[in-house]
Amino acid sequence: MKKSLFVLGFFLLLAGGANAQNNNQLSFQFSYNQVELAYQHKLLYPKVWGEVFVGTGNQDINRSFDDLVAGLRIGYNAFSNKKNSLGINTSFGIYIPNNDYYNVATPVIGAGIRYTRVIGKSGKHCMFVNAGYQYGKRDYKQVYSSEIVNVSTIGTFKIAPLYCSLCYGFRF
Repeated sequence: MKKSLFVLGFFLLLAGGANAQNNNQLSFQFSYNQVELAYQHKLLYPKVWGEVFVGTGNQDINRSFDDLVAGLRIGYNAFSNKKNSLGINTSFGIYIPNNDYYNVATPVIGAGIRYTRVIGKSGKHCMFVNAGYQYGKRDYKQVYSSEIVNVSTIGTFKIAPLYCSLCYGFRF
């Protein structure tokens, strides 16, 4: 019950307060093993923001961008001026690999820093760099059976711990 109230309250905070300019941002982020589309909204204070993201990744054994990535980031702008900002963030998400051998939903947590540079005179466009550490690990079991033999193996799926992504954002 407490968890449901917390989630409901958090999404109400995201939905409310859209009266100031540049409270919302859509962004496209890419790195060597992940591509994300994100929606960011400023929360209670101008320096605190929340972001919901969804995307694809390629960290399982088939190395194609067909894995599902989704989650939530909460950040704080520690330093900012008119054109630049430097912030810290934490993320909570899920990574679901998609292949023929195993399918295991892996919870992922992370922490990172973000440098943002506003582009243009209007302040609607920005470029930013995310870097940080993330942790996600899950054991899985594979079973092979035939008329002659039954074989089962246990493996571990791990997320790459360090990440760095380049991003484009549009503020509205």
